[in-house]
Amino acid sequence: MTIEERLNEIVEKGQGDAIIPFLQGLTQEERKTLVPCLNKLEEHYNKFVQLNENTYGTRGTPEQHRIINLTALVIYSLKEFRKHEWGIYTEQLNELIPWYIPSWLDSFFKEGESREFGGFYGMNYETLMDWIEQGVLTLTPSPQTIAGYLVNYMNNTDFLQKRAITLKEHIWYLFQYDCGQNWTDNRTGGQPYFSFRYFVEHGQLDRMRVLKESLLAVNRNLNKNLSSWFAGMFTALNPSTEEQLTLQPEMFAVLSAPHSRPVNIILGLLKNLCTHPQFQAEEFLSQTSVLFASDVKAIHQNTLAVLHKLAKERKEHRDTICCAAAQGLMSREESTQSKIVKLIQTYGETASTTLKEILSIYTETMLANTKKELKAYLENNEPEDSASFTYEPILPIIREDNRIQEITSTEDLIFLASQVLDVNEIYHFDLLLGALVKWDRQQEAKQISQWTPILQRAYKLLMSGGSSRNGILDQLMATFLLDYAKLLIKRFPEEAQELNNLHLKMVQKDELQKGKWGYRNLQKLTIREKTNKKIKFPVHKQLLCRTLDLLESKEKPLPLLSTPTHTPMFIAPETLIERLKQYQQANAEPDDMDMQTALSRVALESSSQELPLLLRSLKGEYRHLLTFLLGEKDVLPQAPFNHPSWWMMAGLMKSPETIYAEFKDFSYNKSPREFLTGNFKWRTYQYTDSYTDYNKKTVEWICSTLTFDIPESENSHVINKDKYNERVSYYSYDPHPLLVEMYPQIERFDDIQNDLPRLAWLTPNIPEPLLVWCIRSAIYDPTLNEVREAGITQAAIEALHQLRHTWHEVSYLLEATCMLVADKTSRSYAAEIWIERVGQGCIDSGRIGSILSSHQHTGWGPLKRLTDLIQQQMINVSPLHNRELEKLIVAMLAGLPEKPVKDLKKLLEIYAELLSINHSKAEDEHVLHLLDAWKGVANLKKAAANIQR
Repeated sequence: MTIEERLNEIVEKGQGDAIIPFLQGLTQEERKTLVPCLNKLEEHYNKFVQLNENTYGTRGTPEQHRIINLTALVIYSLKEFRKHEWGIYTEQLNELIPWYIPSWLDSFFKEGESREFGGFYGMNYETLMDWIEQGVLTLTPSPQTIAGYLVNYMNNTDFLQKRAITLKEHIWYLFQYDCGQNWTDNRTGGQPYFSFRYFVEHGQLDRMRVLKESLLAVNRNLNKNLSSWFAGMFTALNPSTEEQLTLQPEMFAVLSAPHSRPVNIILGLLKNLCTHPQFQAEEFLSQTSVLFASDVKAIHQNTLAVLHKLAKERKEHRDTICCAAAQGLMSREESTQSKIVKLIQTYGETASTTLKEILSIYTETMLANTKKELKAYLENNEPEDSASFTYEPILPIIREDNRIQEITSTEDLIFLASQVLDVNEIYHFDLLLGALVKWDRQQEAKQISQWTPILQRAYKLLMSGGSSRNGILDQLMATFLLDYAKLLIKRFPEEAQELNNLHLKMVQKDELQKGKWGYRNLQKLTIREKTNKKIKFPVHKQLLCRTLDLLESKEKPLPLLSTPTHTPMFIAPETLIERLKQYQQANAEPDDMDMQTALSRVALESSSQELPLLLRSLKGEYRHLLTFLLGEKDVLPQAPFNHPSWWMMAGLMKSPETIYAEFKDFSYNKSPREFLTGNFKWRTYQYTDSYTDYNKKTVEWICSTLTFDIPESENSHVINKDKYNERVSYYSYDPHPLLVEMYPQIERFDDIQNDLPRLAWLTPNIPEPLLVWCIRSAIYDPTLNEVREAGITQAAIEALHQLRHTWHEVSYLLEATCMLVADKTSRSYAAEIWIERVGQGCIDSGRIGSILSSHQHTGWGPLKRLTDLIQQQMINVSPLHNRELEKLIVAMLAGLPEKPVKDLKKLLEIYAELLSINHSKAEDEHVLHLLDAWKGVANLKKAAANIQR
């Protein structure tokens, strides 16, 4: 019997007792010859198979796996072991240690230290130390590795005393790394920090070092909970006044910690310590700028408490203390500013030029009452001149500085193609299509090889998913590029041989994935693929197919009409007219979707004096269509209407709220008009949700949701209504669907964040139909803050910022709703949009306030999100903005219920502040009625009374 046969027999029969004697009898050469045999055993017994009707697992038994693992440790090199094994079982290696230790063990251990999984199953501190003491491991593990294993024994005082090095050296590593110490400490049954207090009390750990290390640990880039745990250790040891005085540098360093709880813990100790003569007042005062820069109210309050006590004790520092306290005026919190006012009035000198200079810096963030109270300390007490409410000019859409650079050569074409999958600019997708139509036939044979790296990226995107910036549109573009490569191969069989070889190689690689999730069927993949499944983003797919048709045509290609000319993705009317002239001269019919997209992107506010003259160069339907679209609002459409889809899109672009009698015979009018304009009725409502916990108890809570009332008709149906997987089934009555009729295909769980900007710029003059489905997809619940939902919300509000359309209800709904969403970035974006549009005079702040009040009726989004946003970004931008903000809040208050909503007090305080700043009074009758009602609520009485009438 050969050694291979014997090994197979031992494994097959599970003869565990025979494996070690067998391995001991092998020579070095015999071990090497067994490697192929062991490889086959690894593959056979590690394969997942169906063990019985409902169970799957590896083919091998536990004993067979043990035999294979022991054999691998003996005969494999490190490279071979890595290839076949995930890690080493420590108990199995212990079986071999008396007679064999892998020569590569140190290297394997070192590699594991840099990974999340260290490479050893069953490894613990005891085993690690035994191996080091026995010489199994000859290297010194890193402090982080030791800490990671030691933390599991953190509460076992007997074990920690077993080795002298544990308390002398290793236990201090626990102060340097995140090993989940706080979670391990929770197992001590109500005795936190038990081991550390025990060893300190028994003199086995230096008390001062433990105190010092617990403070230093706070700033070692640990997570929030662990940082707080270490700060808690410091207080748990009850440091004496003398100890705190000694550790003042370390305590002051904690004040710069990134997490608020450790800071507040130390500030709590400093409230008592600051009265001691040896307290380092100057050092503390130097930290106040960091403390007041925090956005946590409790830190401001605790800092001011220390400053109050310090000012009382240290007369020589009072001016400096008042100047330090003035930094807190960055906060618009009334309670914070009132404390600062009290401190300055008590200890500040009106003659102090330093204090006056400091206070002058913060006049913009001072509340009106604060300014009044500190009048004697402010250098300029003259009232501000009433500002004139001058609006900023709105730049025209079509300008020279935002013109998209034209592709003027085949070199430019290839360079653009190399960037199109990077999504550097949203217009690259459409620009490439237009450039291909213009320059494809002018490429020289020697340039064809330059498409190889472009196609490599296309294949990579299709087979591996691309980068985090890529979306479904990029997969469509990559598929189109594969079709274009086939066209080049057909046209240049010799020069495109490299492209052909690449295709064959990728098809072969793809076929290996057949039957698996990653299989793409590259052999048959084409942008023209017909499917019974719902097509994602059919407009772009039709534009890609149209481009491919033009490239394959033997006729002189006519330009694509929809290629943008100005950023982000507008088309200059003059350019569209010039392109249509070419179709007119060639007596050719434009592609329907290409034409609709062009009409949707044309800049409607062009003020070119030459436009009427240019329109005369068009004839018939072209001239009537563009005269209607680009003319004044009262210009009506004129027959003939040979292409109803063009006219209907033009009417929606021009005035979505107008129903033109001339279009009454169009089939599109059979559909509910909401699908064409996006003007769906919306509402927020509450419902009760529940789940059953581990104790089989039903846990219920109240949820708020934002929804649209989708009208049902012959061509529109709501499937799974009011359920988590609700979706809308809609189809157009016309064989030429309108561009906006494609948007209802977006379902709730579609991940569209990377595609949304390009979808929005299909219809920049009427984005509401798309925004409805964005809200339905990701902005319907105020608690949602997952990566997908936050990404879609940010993409939607960013698109709203860039678009230049006249706002209708859904645009206002998105703007107001984003002020309350969980994602902070989206809230900030919404505030910036409001600031910009107020400055330009193109937003109705009262309408936003009404939507916000509707949301608060059902608790949709915490009001605190809005009040924080107002204080941080929206108030005191300018007198004009303050006036508009007052309108917003008045409209919001007027729509609130008599029963106070949560955090109403802060909104009333902001309103009172605005009335004071704007020198106005509360005059809305319904608001006055509500204020009278709220005066009866204890915590609102003062805030309601402060509002001027």
